[in-house]
Amino acid sequence: MSGSLTPPVQLGEPRPDPKPAAACDICQALVNERQLAEARGDKSKVVDLNIELRNHSKHEGQR
Repeated sequence: MSGSLTPPVQLGEPRPDPKPAAACDICQALVNERQLAEARGDKSKVVDLNIELRNHSKHEGQR
């Protein structure tokens, strides 16, 4: 073991919350659920819902 340390991890700015696709009931339900998770302080659920919104098929080209 040489005793050298690895450099610190560099993190960028967090991504903004994805916007729901216009007139999509699924997107709106995900946004509503995200708002509830934010109100509970459940950041893990917020991240999961943001991923689901970004991957939703109506979001093609809107990422």
